[in-house]
Amino acid sequence: MSIQFKTIIFTTFFLCASSQLLAQQENFEAGLAAKERGHYATAIRAWRPLAEQGIAEAQNNMGHMYEEGLGVSQDYAEAMRWYRLAANAELPQALHNIGLLYYLGYGVSANPREALRWFRLAAAKDLSDSQYMIGRVFHQTEGFEPDMNEALNWYSMAARSGHAEAQFMYAFMLQAGEGADAGEPYRAYVWSKLAEHNGMTAAQDIYNTSALTLSDSEIAEAELQVQTCLSSDYESCVQ
Repeated sequence: MSIQFKTIIFTTFFLCASSQLLAQQENFEAGLAAKERGHYATAIRAWRPLAEQGIAEAQNNMGHMYEEGLGVSQDYAEAMRWYRLAANAELPQALHNIGLLYYLGYGVSANPREALRWFRLAAAKDLSDSQYMIGRVFHQTEGFEPDMNEALNWYSMAARSGHAEAQFMYAFMLQAGEGADAGEPYRAYVWSKLAEHNGMTAAQDIYNTSALTLSDSEIAEAELQVQTCLSSDYESCVQ
């Protein structure tokens, strides 16, 4: 299974009545529109002044541009500098992005324990991407002692926020029998169906395998549970 790891760009800037902040919002959104069109240098020109004024969201996005080499030469050290500035304001996305650089070893030595520290800070602010990454650290990270129960718990938490990769991995562990609550084809069926709904086509393998050990009535019940999960925005999902 192939999972890509990407840092998070900030896409929301809060509207405020102040004329200065309204202008900042317009510039921030102009940068987003430029990036969406592939006009990376224009996005940089929109965000850099805001970042230099201390706008954490723009600082985070500058870090992303340097990390990916979009409109600037790729520079992980400069990316980390901008992320750290945004992290000083406790921006969850910046905290997560620092963790990801440590996890992947981009511009720094790979350090899953340091990555975990940053992911925990972001997860404490309910960032599902970081909850998912904590699951990854405990589940299958080279050089880190696995803890299947911790992995299952963190995947579950992120899955209930609608995180597709977490839903996939949660279903995978349930079906594979990894973790204290694993080896449950009914739950694996439900969560793999939800993962597929959210774009993880490989989840078909999980629910097809789960279906082999479920009765027709259990499958029908699981399909109803999938719809209940979606209609309740995961508030009424099987535990």
